[in-house]
Amino acid sequence: MKSALVVIGLVLFSSCAWNPAEQKLKYLKSGERYFAAGKYQEAVIQFRNATHADPRFSEAHYRLALAYLALGQADAAYGELKDAVDLDPANVDSELQLARLMLDRRQYDQAQAIAQNLLKSSPNSARAHSVLAEIATAKGDIGGAAREMEKVVQLDPRRIENYRALGAVYGAAGRLADAEAAYRHAVAIDPKSVPAHVALAQFYLSQGNVTGAEAEIRTACGLDSHALQPRLFLARIFLLSGRTTEAEKQYAELKTLAPDDPQAYRALGLFYLSTNQKQKAAAELRSVLSRKPKDSVVRTALIDTLIDLNRIPEAAALEQNTKQNDPAAWLAAARLLIAQKKYESAEPLLEKIVGTEPKNAQAYYYLGVVQRSLGRSDAARSSFNQALTVAPKMPAAETALANLDLEQRRNEDALHLVEEALQKDPDSGQANLARARALLGQGKTREAEAALETALQKVPNSPAALAMLVKLSVSEGKTGAAAQRISGLLQQNPQNAGLHLLLSLCYFNLKQLDQAQASIRRAIALDPNTPDAFTVLANIDFAKGSLEAAKQDLRNAIAAHPHTLSNYMALVRQYERENNWEEAKKVCARAHDIDPAAPAVTDELAFLYLEHGGDVNLGLSLAQAAKQSQPDSPMTADALGWAYYKFGSLDLAIKELAEAVRKVPENPVYRYHLGMAYLATHQSGLARQNLEAALQNPNFLYAASARQALASFKMAR
Repeated sequence: MKSALVVIGLVLFSSCAWNPAEQKLKYLKSGERYFAAGKYQEAVIQFRNATHADPRFSEAHYRLALAYLALGQADAAYGELKDAVDLDPANVDSELQLARLMLDRRQYDQAQAIAQNLLKSSPNSARAHSVLAEIATAKGDIGGAAREMEKVVQLDPRRIENYRALGAVYGAAGRLADAEAAYRHAVAIDPKSVPAHVALAQFYLSQGNVTGAEAEIRTACGLDSHALQPRLFLARIFLLSGRTTEAEKQYAELKTLAPDDPQAYRALGLFYLSTNQKQKAAAELRSVLSRKPKDSVVRTALIDTLIDLNRIPEAAALEQNTKQNDPAAWLAAARLLIAQKKYESAEPLLEKIVGTEPKNAQAYYYLGVVQRSLGRSDAARSSFNQALTVAPKMPAAETALANLDLEQRRNEDALHLVEEALQKDPDSGQANLARARALLGQGKTREAEAALETALQKVPNSPAALAMLVKLSVSEGKTGAAAQRISGLLQQNPQNAGLHLLLSLCYFNLKQLDQAQASIRRAIALDPNTPDAFTVLANIDFAKGSLEAAKQDLRNAIAAHPHTLSNYMALVRQYERENNWEEAKKVCARAHDIDPAAPAVTDELAFLYLEHGGDVNLGLSLAQAAKQSQPDSPMTADALGWAYYKFGSLDLAIKELAEAVRKVPENPVYRYHLGMAYLATHQSGLARQNLEAALQNPNFLYAASARQALASFKMAR
């Protein structure tokens, strides 16, 4: 009996301790306290406990939805609101909040049905008319939106947000006077409302009234000494009116005003980036990162900035500590790999980004950069075009497409793209450089020089622009002036390997080979991966007669940059000069494996197979492929013609070889091949004419064979 009493007591105690009706209200109140304190995650837990205590507790589902919204979890909020409305169709707040989420999901018909159904029972619901106004705006019915918002302000004339929304609708409809009146009405209702003054300032700025916008935003700043948004807006006004010093000061003050708000503490570094002050940006972002080490946005921006400044080791050290868990971090990692010339490693990372974020224009752009660097021009063009599809105002992608056109000597197309890019970004050094290249391709040297100087003003240390400067200076006999200019830049940047390379080129063209060699060795010591450094060193060694050293330089160049075909072909030509045909074939075949579509490589490999052993059928196939890819090239015509000659198809041979000679009559190899074809068809006069023309250059590769063929005429006599 005593045991039974204990059990009864426990049952009674449990029933008193756990009362679902009381518990759900306790959870609800606790959640509301957390919500009011801005502790939304804790609020979610308590509201969820309330729904567990009573799954049909509509108010708890509604409050849980609001907490999810505060955390930015719209999908979770949508499900809770659906439950709240299903459980209590009379809960107007739940219905209207659900309608707004439906707007975000473009479920316009469902949202409209909710609002119209509410108006049947509550015809004077300003909030329902507000939802209908948003639906009309989303559908492009600006007139309908204006009519609905006019009803809203009639029904709720003291709510300043309504006048701000009405002003926005009037502005979209082009009713600017009415829009200004609406914004002013909001200010008149509550002269101490910071948002009302900010909205009026935004309207003034949109109309080009910078003075009016600044007056309103200064009023807003005076009303709340700690308000962040009006001060951000004021800095923007300073920037738009060219007062960068005042903008810089404003952004600097924000860090003190709100030291833990990302908008505030990031602002100064982002300002430096937007005004192309990258050195200052790097210093500021590094300072911020030391205080906010978990801020991935700052870390990624700093990595990007260091890459732009060519401070690759610093960027690499930062990237190692970056968690690869979002596309922004992946993009920074890919950019770093590109800077390190690790294109094969960067490509899958960029493909991963575009697969995750198909509207990421930057990822498509850098994917194009990688593909172009790997010699896949068609794929690169597709990626650059995709970047422009996603972001039509992306000048970097247009400039990249222009550079592809320039590589194919489509100068007019390139110039058109560049002009469009410069309209969007007149300060782009890359676009100005591409413009200079296009103008030079059209023979407009003076205009090209002016465009090049503009590019150098924008980016004084641009390797590509300085390389073009050296090239132009050499062609115009001004190499000494270029050397002096590069030397001046080196005094400011003595550790810049690219500048040492350019100075070496200047010395080389001035025939000062010892100075050229010293400069290029300095470049290699500073950065062994300096593009073309070993190639330049090889040319110097060739000029000095150090042939074995030159060949080793070219092998080093191939090892450092395995996708640069010119190094392979330079080595091929040297082996050919030495009559080392087997090594020439091996190196040329390696180049062909890297880019089977490169006509110069394909043609040369075809010649080697046809002339010096190998599969002659493959030689003919290679020549035909080259001709198909570049039907107007004299080089491919010569290769195919010589292949036909080797196979005894003499009529076809003469047709192709004559085309090559017609396009480049001064080429001794083309003349030699055509002469031999005429000789085989017993057209002695034409044969003699072309062989003698070939020997106008007595040291060309097949000069001995040409002389032997001419000697046969004398013997025949």
